[in-house]
Amino acid sequence: MSTQVENRPEARLPDWENTRPTKDRYPEIDTPPIPIEAYVSEDFFEAEREKIFKKMWLYAGRMERLQRPGDYFVNTMEVLRTKKDGTYPSFIITRDDHGQVRAFYNACKHRGTKVCWDESESWGTSNRKYFTCRFHGWVYGNDGSLKHVPDEDQFFDLNKAERGLTPVHCAVWKDFIFINVDPSPSQTLKEQLGEHVANLKDFPFERLRKTGIWTATMNVNWKVAIDAFQEGYHVATVHAGTMPDAFNGSLNPYCRPTSIRVYPGGNRSLTFMVSPDYKPDELEMWVRQRGANWYAAAEDGSTNDFVGVNPENDPFFAFDCHGIFPNLLVDPFMGGFYGHEFWPISVNKTRWVGSINFLTPEKPSDILSNEHGKILLRDAFREDTVTLDASQEGIESGGLTDVVMCDHEMAPRHLYNTVMEKVNS
Repeated sequence: MSTQVENRPEARLPDWENTRPTKDRYPEIDTPPIPIEAYVSEDFFEAEREKIFKKMWLYAGRMERLQRPGDYFVNTMEVLRTKKDGTYPSFIITRDDHGQVRAFYNACKHRGTKVCWDESESWGTSNRKYFTCRFHGWVYGNDGSLKHVPDEDQFFDLNKAERGLTPVHCAVWKDFIFINVDPSPSQTLKEQLGEHVANLKDFPFERLRKTGIWTATMNVNWKVAIDAFQEGYHVATVHAGTMPDAFNGSLNPYCRPTSIRVYPGGNRSLTFMVSPDYKPDELEMWVRQRGANWYAAAEDGSTNDFVGVNPENDPFFAFDCHGIFPNLLVDPFMGGFYGHEFWPISVNKTRWVGSINFLTPEKPSDILSNEHGKILLRDAFREDTVTLDASQEGIESGGLTDVVMCDHEMAPRHLYNTVMEKVNS
């Protein structure tokens, strides 16, 4: 690299004036208008449930919630219901007495009553050696085995070894827990994660803990919801109240990603820059000097703890956005990561869960800086969600048959293309 380029990092930015860098990188990707059927059709949504969500590994939680044998939590996944208008299944995610992470359908094998009635959105952890059904008192171990049946002698040919909780395939990667309800998954978890496994192998997810978590249920298709979080085109307008200058400046007024990577199987990755023109206010400057904040690490050399970000060494790095197909975004920065889950409920209703994750605080200034970053991000997430109902209303209005996307909206296009491929397979 020439000295001139080294001294002028802006020279390493894409030539947005004369190229469409993502299309130039991936000329094989078609770029026509996108029909709205996949966002509004109930039949298409049912096909997504059957061919995508019931076949693939889905994020269920983090290992920070399963620190000890006997720890467990319950996760409800509406999209996995067995009937179009059926009830929502929940799953017990637990660490058994031997330390193995397991997952089970939350249904007693006597007459089907839920065994664990814990609130799915409590985000906490409980601990039990045994799970007892509140209906008739059947008792299960945290390995799923049936331990006790009241009045057992009155049953006919009951084999307790065959009546344990129904297991679900479960696997862990970098402290992220995934489940798969397909009896015979076509891929291992790592095969489904693809290039993310190698690209993120050194990022310290295992050391990071949830500092803030938020959720909202919105009247919007799940893909429309994800797309709002995997492009920067909206930042100048949607985030004018919270971060009007951080990501939009003279070098990049439209918050274009500095690089975009698309992978087989629907996975994708983007890198965003912070504007070198950005001048944090006095409070933000003060807290950023003392600990990790909302998009960068503390100014004390601790950035070395966060290898694995910025895979193409883009200038003015802010954060990466990694799309894990089908419904998870993981956004690492030098200091932590943001997480986004998008849980389809119906063709036009989605439950979103967002989080920010930092290292465990070691001193009071860490707490202060983390809290400041958490509040800023909370407000930005609120802005992200506020337009989503309106987007769905417009798509369903009858006033359009398709939507168009620009070069730096290639991640939404790749998501759409992959969904179409899997539904039509």
